[in-house]
Amino acid sequence: MTQGSDTLSREYVSPEHYAEFLERLGHRVRRVNDLYWFNTQRGVYTAFPFHRSISCSQVSRAEILQRDGVLLRYGCPQGEGVASFRMLCADPDYDFPALRSRTRTQVRRGLESCQVEQIDFDLLQRAGLQLNVDTLIRQGRSVPSDLERYWRRFYEAAQQTPGAEAWGAFVDGNLAAYLISFAIEDVANMTIVRSATAHLGCYPNNALVFRFLQERLRSGKVRCVSYGYQSVQSGTDSLDQFKSGMGFIRDAVDQRIEIAAWARPFLNRLTLPAVARLLGLAGNPEQTAKLRGIADWYRQQPTPAEILARREKAAA
Repeated sequence: MTQGSDTLSREYVSPEHYAEFLERLGHRVRRVNDLYWFNTQRGVYTAFPFHRSISCSQVSRAEILQRDGVLLRYGCPQGEGVASFRMLCADPDYDFPALRSRTRTQVRRGLESCQVEQIDFDLLQRAGLQLNVDTLIRQGRSVPSDLERYWRRFYEAAQQTPGAEAWGAFVDGNLAAYLISFAIEDVANMTIVRSATAHLGCYPNNALVFRFLQERLRSGKVRCVSYGYQSVQSGTDSLDQFKSGMGFIRDAVDQRIEIAAWARPFLNRLTLPAVARLLGLAGNPEQTAKLRGIADWYRQQPTPAEILARREKAAA
């Protein structure tokens, strides 16, 4: 197949569909300079399509954050932020040779024990909720009181979204794992992977991700599959190892943190570590870990003046 015909075979899904999905969930979404920005949590905004790298010179911080935003986090060209990566798989011939040797055994065992197929979001309404609870508990995270209400709304909103799809792995007819992917432009973004603790010995996650990658990458409808950016939190090495074992590569990219002008007197390189410690005393370990990561990255990244000086030196 020629490059031209390959391009034509792909399905370019408008980012607007994902924006509408987020709005149905109650997120605030803003379109600024041909990019969409949404609040991942209160006061924190990030950009999509996720596979684009954004130069800090193109970021209109005040226009994006407005009155409710405190900080931005986004992927940027190397040299403009903190060295990082996003996990991508783009092999159109994806198969067992792409896996690490140990992972191959796990995938084979998973495929022997599990039936993997694309599923309807209605099935997740019936069988997916407990898998969310199991995953949170394994990760040492708290189970929110509104979990059922949130996820039922999530599944309903995803079902209405072009480019959204769900896949499931079944053990003896029971849902053992599921994933949700959103196609944005020509990239399939794996945003949700959940599994039942009782069936982990059957390796449903391995079987599920393997079959999904095979189907999506061989179809020619997407350029690649993305499994997200490096987490700002420490302690996620095991998850990154799982992704690498499944054939994802670390695509080098920087990540950058921007803080609203009104907040910089209170949140800056000197005060962020102290704020993180206060959150730790308040008993919110997950938020503490995120803020510590943000503080570390913010201290390490170059200032706008340093970036400009580098550009001028390179151009001289």
